[in-house]
Amino acid sequence: MFSRALLFGGGVAVGAILTTLARRFFKKGISKQALQSLPVFRIALTGGPCGGKSSSLAHFSRALKKKGFAVYAVPEIPTILMMGGCTYPGIEGGRKLIEFESALISLQLQAEDSFLRCALAEGKPAVIVYDRGLMDIPAYIPRKNWLEILEANSLVEADLIRRYDLVLHLVTAADGAEKFYTTGNNDARTETPEVARMLDKKVQETWSKHPNQHIVGNDGTFSDKLQDATGHVLKLVGAADL
Repeated sequence: MFSRALLFGGGVAVGAILTTLARRFFKKGISKQALQSLPVFRIALTGGPCGGKSSSLAHFSRALKKKGFAVYAVPEIPTILMMGGCTYPGIEGGRKLIEFESALISLQLQAEDSFLRCALAEGKPAVIVYDRGLMDIPAYIPRKNWLEILEANSLVEADLIRRYDLVLHLVTAADGAEKFYTTGNNDARTETPEVARMLDKKVQETWSKHPNQHIVGNDGTFSDKLQDATGHVLKLVGAADL
């Protein structure tokens, strides 16, 4: 996971656009009938820095494909902004912060909506994996700012949470597997182990209202962790009638 300062960059005025997107998705977009017509499961893959998200995605993707599922992997949206040259305005950024976070949410909503539409159009059982989801955002900003952003864009937190069928949280290696915690495999990762643990707890908290949140810790080996995560995914899709 990249640090907040590196990940989230400057924004544009997108309040009206975001409101339109949200209304289209929740009220006029993908119908309930379409979502029920074939199994398409949506997973928010999240956690602290150096938690093993990439390895876990590869591990359970193989298992899913063996079961006949197509797997769609939606890239981490803040990284797209960062690679495009955006600069995070900072917690004290005022209106700039609200506009940027609105732009981030807008892009996240659009990506999620687009991947879901493509999956449904294929007409095959599928799993869509989002590299972090909308409720990761409030882990990095004060609660009052998050509420301002929701209000500015006519969004309801409960609606955002309901967009995912499973929240799979991979605990940072800095919590329970400290000797494996590293910033060397990610040029943009700068968090100390202490900061990594703090961020991990915040992300867990912001997703805590989701009824199907699973925390995958570091109690055993890394292989055990991958197996545990894959088990939760296979349990999610296990009732699918293929």
